[in-house]
Amino acid sequence: MRRWGQGLAWVMAVLSLLVTLMLLLDPGEEPKVTRTDYPVSRYSHDEDGGIWFLRAGEGQHLVEGADPETFEPVPGDSRKGFFYSGLARDREHFYVDGHRKPEVDPDSVGYLGRHYYRADERVYYRNTLLDGAEAARVRVRHGDYADDGARLYYQGHWIAGADVSSLSEVAVTERTSADFYYLKDASRVYYRGKVVQGAEPADFTVIRVEGDTWGNHYGYDGRRYFFKDQPLPDQVADTGRTLPPGALQLLQADKEFGWHVLFHEDDTFYFHQPFTNELKMLCRRDSSAPLEALAQGLYRDDRHLYYAWVEWDWNRGGRGGGHGLQGWSSGLAVVPDVDPDKFRFIEKARYRRAGSALRGGVYDADGQRFFHPDYKGAAPYQAALMGFDESGELRHLRHDSRCGAYTESSNRPGFFRDMKDAVKWIGNGFRHERQEDGAD
Repeated sequence: MRRWGQGLAWVMAVLSLLVTLMLLLDPGEEPKVTRTDYPVSRYSHDEDGGIWFLRAGEGQHLVEGADPETFEPVPGDSRKGFFYSGLARDREHFYVDGHRKPEVDPDSVGYLGRHYYRADERVYYRNTLLDGAEAARVRVRHGDYADDGARLYYQGHWIAGADVSSLSEVAVTERTSADFYYLKDASRVYYRGKVVQGAEPADFTVIRVEGDTWGNHYGYDGRRYFFKDQPLPDQVADTGRTLPPGALQLLQADKEFGWHVLFHEDDTFYFHQPFTNELKMLCRRDSSAPLEALAQGLYRDDRHLYYAWVEWDWNRGGRGGGHGLQGWSSGLAVVPDVDPDKFRFIEKARYRRAGSALRGGVYDADGQRFFHPDYKGAAPYQAALMGFDESGELRHLRHDSRCGAYTESSNRPGFFRDMKDAVKWIGNGFRHERQEDGAD
């Protein structure tokens, strides 16, 4: 009993230390300062002469030692939308992302674009020196790639073995922000400066992922699919089955009507698990007939009509607790009691649901009406096909025959975040009581 009590004391001590460290490292709330932004930059100034820089995901930070009288941001790119440089100078100093860079003479700086700049006989990407670069010849190539005619760099880091003389942009199904991460030469494809293993550059195409905000980037070279810089595995996880070369076909790359990228081969549907780069079986259908895409997230074969769906899990029970986004479920469902040969488009229409206007297409099958929304919105559950109730109001279809996959969010709130919040709550309550005692 005594040993158990000592063990519990040790556990509590360790947990207390962890929570204390989290509280000490937590920047807390931003200071309440009235700031005025410098035009088209992330810098701002306050009424007391303080200079501030807005860091993505971190909030406003004071720029130490900046001279408010001579301070000015370096203008960013404006050719394809606006891209902030993050650079600034005053009479004596040069700044990168709000930090002073003492080795750079502010009068020697020439901005090249995409965070690249030349200073005297050197070129930098933000704080990274382009090692071995011939400064006078450096140019920004595409996205965060740059070269000096002999060496290729990504975000300031040299890519060994790249053939600069044959560099070109990769093909795309449709222009998206993902394009800027890719580049190719005669023998290799690059993704964020890494070689895409096994990709054929002549046939490589970036796949548009509809509504993607997670950086899940896919490509295809006519033989294999790729996720970022890695090929999708040939072996199906948990089954041991190896797919024949070229057998896998893309069905859906859509983060609006689904979260998982879906593939198919004969009568089997698969989904890709992006956090582990695994290909897993979703379900099987009772037909090997070709699949036909009717609209975004809407498919048919010779027996059934299928629609895609997605559900955002904001507090999934029994998965560690916490508040906020826990994960995503998505997959396919069969439309019940519908002959796909009788499914016909009728007209474009607009309806209201839950206070929002939905535009889309109306379909009919043997007197049953269906609605395919164009705009997905931000509801916890979305489906590529809806029905109508007896009063003509939109409703979700039955889920008698559906299959799906679940992925847990990598940023899912858990035990330690809840503990930190609890300690903050207790601390705030204690301070509030002290303030009230002082008021008495």
